[in-house]
Amino acid sequence: MLYPVAGIVAEYNPLHKGHLYHIKKARELCSAEAVAVVLSSDFVQRGEPALLDKWTRAEAALRCGVDLVIELPVIFSSHNAGVFANAAVDILAATGVVTHLSFGAENPDCLVDSIVDILLKEPEPFKPLLKKHLECGLSYVEARARAAEEMLPGSASLLAGSNNTLALSYIKRIKEKSYGMRAVPLKRLGAAYNSTELEEFASATAIRAALRAGEQEAALSHLPPPAKDILADALKDGRACVGHNTFWRLLRALLLRTGPEELAKYAEISEGLEYRMREAAREANSFAEWCGACTSKRYPAGRIRRSAIHTLLGLGHWTNRAAQRLGPPYIRILGMNETGRRLLHKMREGAALPVVTTYGKAARLSRYAAETARYESLACELWEELVPNERFGEEHKRQIIMV
Repeated sequence: MLYPVAGIVAEYNPLHKGHLYHIKKARELCSAEAVAVVLSSDFVQRGEPALLDKWTRAEAALRCGVDLVIELPVIFSSHNAGVFANAAVDILAATGVVTHLSFGAENPDCLVDSIVDILLKEPEPFKPLLKKHLECGLSYVEARARAAEEMLPGSASLLAGSNNTLALSYIKRIKEKSYGMRAVPLKRLGAAYNSTELEEFASATAIRAALRAGEQEAALSHLPPPAKDILADALKDGRACVGHNTFWRLLRALLLRTGPEELAKYAEISEGLEYRMREAAREANSFAEWCGACTSKRYPAGRIRRSAIHTLLGLGHWTNRAAQRLGPPYIRILGMNETGRRLLHKMREGAALPVVTTYGKAARLSRYAAETARYESLACELWEELVPNERFGEEHKRQIIMV
C-alpha cells in the first residue's frame, strides 16, 4: 500500500507556478508517496466555463507531478464553496487511500477549531445573528461572516479570503464526517485569488485576463513548462475558451425566451432573481455587464454566474438539493501514471464509492448516478460550443489519460 497519500482539490484553470509549488509542497509536508487530485469539471466554482477542458487540465496535472486525477462532476464543481468542498472531500475520503488533504489559504495559521465549530455546530446565538443579517439584505456568505465576527472577533476577516473560505469548508467537512484525513494547510503564494496583476506567482484570474487582452506570451510565462506547452498547443488548436462572447450569446438567448416561472425552477434562483436575470439580459451587451447588472448585496457575483451555469444546464432545484444530500455517487478516474495505477488498484479493493471510467458504467449504478453523469456529459458538450475547434461527441469516447 502507498502511504501516506496527499489529496488536493483543484481547478487548474490554468495550472500555474503557484499550483506547481503546492503539488511539490504537499508531497513534502505529507511525506506522501503519491498525490491524488479531485479536478473540477468543464465549468468551475466561480461560475464560468473553464479555460481548458477537464481532460487537458488533467494531463497538465499529471505532467506536473500529480499521480492520479479524479473528476468532480459539474453539479458540484460549479457551486458555492460549501457544496464544492463537501463533494470534493467526500470523493477523496471515499477513495480509501487518501490520508492527508493539502490546501492553500491566505491565513493558514489562523484556521482554528473555534471558527470551524461555529460554522459546523452553529451554537447560540449564531442562528439569530445570521437571521438578523440576512434580513438586512446581505448575502449568506456576508451574513455568516458578520454573525461569526460577533461571536469570535477576527472571524470576518478570515472568512473574507476566498482560499480561507474553501479551507475552512474542507476542515469543516472532515470534522463533520469524522474522516480519517489530516488537514494540511499551507500559505498561498503570490497574488490574491481575484488579482488581475501578473506577478511572479500570478493568479489564474490574472493569467486568463492576460489571455483575453491578447497578451499570450506574458500569460504563458507564468506557467511551468509542461502546462505552458499544453496551453500553448490548445490555444493554437482552437481548444481554449478564452472569452465569454459565445457563452453570453447562448445564455442571453435562453434568458430572453424563458419565462420567469421556468427560470425560478433552476438551482439557486429564488427570491425574484429570475426577474432580475431576464431584465438585465435585455440591456446587457456582455456576460460581465449582465453579471454586474444582476449583482447586489443579496446576490453576489459568484451566485449570479453559477445561476447562469445552472440555467444553461437545466439543473433544477430538486436535483440540486438531492445531490447535496446524497453526495457524489461514484469516483470517476480521468488520468494517472504508474503510481496512480497502483493507487487505483487499491481503490478498487476498498473504495466507499464505485470506481468508474465511463458514463455507461456510471449510468448503470443508479438513477441518481445516471443523472449525475447526464449533467456532466451535457456540460462537456456545452463547453464544446464555446471553443473555435469544437469536438462534439468525443466526451463519450474519452479514455483514461496515461503518462
